[in-house]
Amino acid sequence: MQKQSNLGCLKETKVNIPIPESHLEIAGTLRGDYSLPLAVLAPGLGGWENDLLLFNASRFLGQLGIATLRVSFYGDGEKQRDIGDFDLKTNASDIDAVVDYVKEQGSRWVCVIGHSYSGMAIVYSIKQAFDTAVLWDPSHTDGYDEPQAKKNLETDFVYIEELDSYVSAHGSGYVLSRRVFEDYAPGSSVMAKNFAVDTLVVNAGKSGEAMQRFGRDYADSISAETEHIVIPDASHPFTEDGAMEKLFAETARWIKQKLVR
Repeated sequence: MQKQSNLGCLKETKVNIPIPESHLEIAGTLRGDYSLPLAVLAPGLGGWENDLLLFNASRFLGQLGIATLRVSFYGDGEKQRDIGDFDLKTNASDIDAVVDYVKEQGSRWVCVIGHSYSGMAIVYSIKQAFDTAVLWDPSHTDGYDEPQAKKNLETDFVYIEELDSYVSAHGSGYVLSRRVFEDYAPGSSVMAKNFAVDTLVVNAGKSGEAMQRFGRDYADSISAETEHIVIPDASHPFTEDGAMEKLFAETARWIKQKLVR
């Protein structure tokens, strides 16, 4: 393991994390080393380890002496999963696998941070073996089997059998695995009630009242200490001037608060 000398220039190391009971791996980039408090940075659906939000967060937190491991749950690597084989429970299981891995490498304090779909997936964690969690504008589901949800799927998507996925050409377009719509139950509100890890929920104000309501629901349902905040002028990717800085500052504040206990 590389040695640290200057928190302002933490070294980055590529890591490959074995997925239990498979030949597959989760690719990641470790910034810092396992002797430091560590934050796992998990992207939203369709994202990867070098998404702008995760990339910048790793540098912000590194300046504060917090190591980061940003991960890609699927990709083009020989041992990486295809996104067509990915769903909510797989996302949660992968987060647990990452936490197990970093603890085996020597991490003694771990925060998991998930954006969007991964924010929702965190509350589906079976092991809940991390010290705290931060949900960045998390997704929410009451169930894709409800009549309105089925109608929306039929209206907005076309199922492509060869891909085993639903495809939409609206806007910037979407390709979503069939498993996303079939392997989610129970809904995230139910799962949140079974989640017992101290959690910060941060919503983006421009994502709308529904997303903020979902965020409050997470904070009200989780069976541990929670805090819910809204960054008013931020959209879902937090790319407005100053939005990321506010998001990272609130995240760092929460982490430091948990570390001193």
